[in-house]
Formats: sequence, C-alpha cells, structure tokens
Amino acid sequence: MRAQDFMTSVIITAELNTPVIKAAKLMAAEDIGSLIVTKNETMTGIVTQRDIIAAQLLSDDVYNSLCLEDIMSSPVVSVGPNADLGQIIVLMDNTGKKHIPVIDGEVMVGIITAGDLIRVLATMKMIVDGVSEEFDSPEDIEE
Repeated sequence: MRAQDFMTSVIITAELNTPVIKAAKLMAAEDIGSLIVTKNETMTGIVTQRDIIAAQLLSDDVYNSLCLEDIMSSPVVSVGPNADLGQIIVLMDNTGKKHIPVIDGEVMVGIITAGDLIRVLATMKMIVDGVSEEFDSPEDIEE
C-alpha cells in the first residue's frame, strides 16, 4: 500500500506570520491536528496540536504575541506519494513525527497522520482476520 492510497488530500495551510492563537482557532474549526506553514505558498514548516499546547503553557502575553514561525518545526519530514506503508511507519518511528506531508515533485498532495496509519492497519487486520464489513460501529466488534 502506497502513501497516495491512504493519505488525506485536504491540506490546510497558514502563512508563517499567522498569529498562533488564530491558527489554533483554525485547527479547532477544521478539526485537524496540524497545519502546514507556508511562505508565499511554499511549505516552510509544520505546526501540530502539541506545538500549540506547548505555546499555551507560556504566559498569556507571550502566547498572544507568537506567530507560527516561532513554534513551527522545520525542515519538514515528508514522503513521496509512492512511499510504502512500511517506510512511512519506520519514518514516523525514527523521527517521532506523527504528521508527514506527501510531496510529489514540488507539489504537496496530501498528509499522512498516525491516525491514518492506525486506520489502515486496523482495516488490514480485520481483512486478515476475516471480519466482515457488516458491523456498523466499533462497538459491534467483540474483543
């Protein structure tokens, strides 16, 4: 299975001079765990919920004065659309990154999160175990 098969193709971005508080509100509104930070539409970093929470631990004055550039991770660890599932798992494990953009040449085409990996692996396990798709919800599956 390749990155392009299970990545999320909706990518939310914000310019690096965006106030952290505004970015936090955007992430909450979009129900996402990370933002791609851009400068003139070019990816320059990534900010995650964890980065936002760490910034909130600072004084209110400091938090309110921060921009994404101040808290983003850069350079960004990324993969190509043809990276296989095993490579992505190893990359996340080795780097500790849980949000990996998918880049095709110069164009960002998606993002893969640890949650995406869990969903794919759980689906694969269900297939291997022969669990049918007749279940409506996770509560229907007995352990």
